[in-house]
Amino acid sequence: MNERTDRITIKDWLIDDSLLEKKPIMRCEIGECKGGCCSDGVWVDMGQAQAILEHAEMIAPYMPPERRNKETWFAEHYNDDKSFPSGEYIGTTTVVDETHPGGTTCVFLRPEDRYCAIQAASLADGMPGWELKPHYCCMFPLVDEYDESGIAKRLMLDSENSLFEHGGGCYKDATTLQPVFQVYAEETSMVLGVDGYRDLCRRTGVTPRL
Repeated sequence: MNERTDRITIKDWLIDDSLLEKKPIMRCEIGECKGGCCSDGVWVDMGQAQAILEHAEMIAPYMPPERRNKETWFAEHYNDDKSFPSGEYIGTTTVVDETHPGGTTCVFLRPEDRYCAIQAASLADGMPGWELKPHYCCMFPLVDEYDESGIAKRLMLDSENSLFEHGGGCYKDATTLQPVFQVYAEETSMVLGVDGYRDLCRRTGVTPRL
């Protein structure tokens, strides 16, 4: 089968059709979704996990007392995925939270406001909110996909997530049609850079909002 020739590639990232599709959606609000995307743990590069642990004294006070032991924050270490910068990754632990719609959450999701303790602590300490927050959390609902070589890259919507399968997701209905990548301009820019995002806007005839 022949490859399509009209694919958009920016900075070696192939932009999946799921991001170019126009949909009547807008970003969700944490007060409504309750951090539904955080009902489980997340895979984290070992380098980033180490950075989080190095800032444990800063992060722990923003977590419930029973979750403040940094030795309980991560589990399941693997070293077989080239898509992670170090080739090694580990999962954040999942805890029972009967007040959450999913019944469980990532250990870092704060029950009182459904914000990430890592992000809350970073902002309070004068750091960028996404500096320590796990990469895939920052990107959601976008995801980067690599082939087996760890080289070929595709940026796409994580439409196979269980949230989407049940009619939910990181969005709410809107009346205006706009490309999915424009709804998630911040996440797109995190991967492509603001210049890459603006290039994507230019190539699709969209007015940048960043």
